[in-house]
Amino acid sequence: MQLITAPAQFALDFSAPAASLWPSLPMCPPGLLPDAVVALDDPLLAVCSLEIREHMRARRTFDEMLTEMRAISEVAEQRQRYGCRGVLGLGGARTYQDVGTLESVMDWMHDHELHRINQIKLSLPTTGEEMLAARERIQQRIAARKAKRQQAA
Repeated sequence: MQLITAPAQFALDFSAPAASLWPSLPMCPPGLLPDAVVALDDPLLAVCSLEIREHMRARRTFDEMLTEMRAISEVAEQRQRYGCRGVLGLGGARTYQDVGTLESVMDWMHDHELHRINQIKLSLPTTGEEMLAARERIQQRIAARKAKRQQAA
């Protein structure tokens, strides 16, 4: 005798997907949205480039700044792998007339993310500041050794 089974049932859920926080980007994956790392309303984005160093250094450590810069770059790399600029809200590729136009990860960043990368780079210690800090540490070690010798004598 032949066994008759019911056909597989398919869900007929035609409800609309959940409303996106970005109505202009309904097809964009959530992890690749413009505010994935840097919020558009972040108050630090409004700080002048001449004053950003003091503001960033007062609020963030060196490691926090590097972590944020890496996070922005990782999201841009994910966008690049996704590969559809229009869905991501990026528009056309950036071209520079005086420079070669090879694509880079920075081409997959939104303007506010590029601005934050610039702010972080302006806020990181310069080579001169690192040299002065190293010189000060060396002087402190020399002074500590001299003090130790005087105590031993």
